[in-house]
Formats: sequence, C-alpha cells, structure tokens
Amino acid sequence: LKVGVRHGAFCVGCCWGLMVVLLVVGIMSLVWMAAIAGVVLLEKTWRHGVGLSKVLGLAIIGFAVLVPAHPALLPGLHQTMSM
Repeated sequence: LKVGVRHGAFCVGCCWGLMVVLLVVGIMSLVWMAAIAGVVLLEKTWRHGVGLSKVLGLAIIGFAVLVPAHPALLPGLHQTMSM
C-alpha cells in the first residue's frame, strides 16, 4: 500500500497536465481521448517517439497561435448570445 501511494503520488506529480487534458478532452469526446492516449503510447514505445513529440509539440503551438486570429478553427469555442 505504501509503495502504491508513493508511486501514485509520483505519477500525479509528473503527469498532472496530461491527466487534466485527458480528463477535459475525455469528457468531451472519447475519440479524442483515445487519440491522445495513442500518441502518448507512441511517444513512449516507438523508437522515433522523441521526434514525434517534438513535431506534435510544434504543431500544437502553431495551432494555438493561429486560433486567436482565426476562431473558426475551433467551432465549439464561441457561443452565440441571445437577447
């Protein structure tokens, strides 16, 4: 039990950001949650995982820079207000 608690605390401490993303995305779409989990699996097990994580990281940063200028890239982001 003691080892399990220590390992669990270590895992939460180093992966809390990923866990938050998986939780939020998982609530919205199980397909996206499975896709992110698949990418994490590839990063950890594939011999080109480091390169994959760098390419995906740059792509996500580029997407994040483009979204404020083009909000239509995220269709569910904006709400319509009714009066």
